[in-house]
Amino acid sequence: MSDLARLPGNTDAEKALLGSFLLSPALFRQVDSLSVDDFVLSSHRVIYRAMATLDAEGQPIDAIVLCDLLRRRKELTTIGGEAYIASLLDSAVPESVNGYASIIKKTAVQRELLNALEGAKSKLCDGEHPETVWSLLTANRTVWLPSTNTLGHTYEELANAPEIGFAINDFLQEDEITLIGGLSGHGKTLIALAMTRALLEGGKLFHRFQARKSDKVIYLIPEAGQKAFAKRLRTFRLLDHVKSGHLLVRTLDKGPIALNDPLLMQHVKQANLFLDTAIRFKKPGTSELDAQENAEFAESLFNLQRAGARTITGLHHAPKGFEQATYITLENVLRGTGDIGAMISTCWAIRQIDFKQNRIWMQNVKARDFEPLDPFIIQGRPSIDETGYFELTEPPGYAGQLADHLPDRQKPGRRAAPDKDQKMLQAKQLNAGGMSVRDIAERLGVSKTAVSRWLSQQGTD
Repeated sequence: MSDLARLPGNTDAEKALLGSFLLSPALFRQVDSLSVDDFVLSSHRVIYRAMATLDAEGQPIDAIVLCDLLRRRKELTTIGGEAYIASLLDSAVPESVNGYASIIKKTAVQRELLNALEGAKSKLCDGEHPETVWSLLTANRTVWLPSTNTLGHTYEELANAPEIGFAINDFLQEDEITLIGGLSGHGKTLIALAMTRALLEGGKLFHRFQARKSDKVIYLIPEAGQKAFAKRLRTFRLLDHVKSGHLLVRTLDKGPIALNDPLLMQHVKQANLFLDTAIRFKKPGTSELDAQENAEFAESLFNLQRAGARTITGLHHAPKGFEQATYITLENVLRGTGDIGAMISTCWAIRQIDFKQNRIWMQNVKARDFEPLDPFIIQGRPSIDETGYFELTEPPGYAGQLADHLPDRQKPGRRAAPDKDQKMLQAKQLNAGGMSVRDIAERLGVSKTAVSRWLSQQGTD
């Protein structure tokens, strides 16, 4: 006997459901989680399809009209005639339609899953590589996951959705994608390791942002060797977390790993994932301006979210011209197309303003669904070597303007951005129309501080 033949029968539930629709036609639209293919008997598929036709045409779903339609379609005899339609009413209990639908759906999912497994088994027997078979099986899981048979979320799913949560308060959102953008050598990896330590210890990042303790961090850094990265792990007091298994690290010495690798998919559930740097996980040789490749990269990250990743943080190189910038926006800190900025919920831009003390300007240039804090400054030397922590030297609200901290060659007196006057005029017009400072800043791609400064000049122009 085959595995499919041993599945529990649900023909009684199918009969009871169809009969309930005949007794209470209004229930047909309330039970929208089923499809024709969920019914195990072909005769029941024919009847359900005919009911759907009547409903779509606005006709009543009753035994007489149903039999007439089946007769015109020359299907009435094949399903057992009028007598079979009448027998459906014998087992109908309209109050139990949701239970019937649940039984039918569960069995349909079992059938689909067993079919997928049978297909995988055949491929393995034909000599297909196990990893390839596993990738195909998991990639096609939407075939047998019940939630994918409806177009949208249910009311209950949305009404009971939890509030937006933070793995690190006001800094790192849960169930979202975050990018840290900055020039090479400006401290992106050090900040990511500080985040890792805060997550694993449940401490405060930069002595300010409270983290919720996590049991798992995965740090993938395919562009750094084992020896060099081990030194940084020691600096941030993270080796004990590697020993305990709470921190999984993969460097250049381990070789690259694809974002859809089954091994990564297996471990990513409830993990905080770091990609250092994100570009190393795109196809080799593709341009950062390749929209199709960026879309595929985004989908890979979304699949990791669907697999249960708690957070995903990618480190991203800023373009070389960013070093000459006197202000920071989402567009000028992220190298590549706007697709990258569109897929993320949060982006932190960093700029090293003092090499000797490793002072870093940090600014939130994108915050989806939460109010970002003002820019702040952290300092790495000598505190990182002494304690494994950054110091917060100028907290939000006290950092001033980026221009105040730039080298003399970039301080005021430099050439203003060519579109500054135009943006200033737009800001005043939008404000006059009632738009908030935050929305104006997002619309124009500038900081809230810049907008506030422009608006304050209205009376002095």
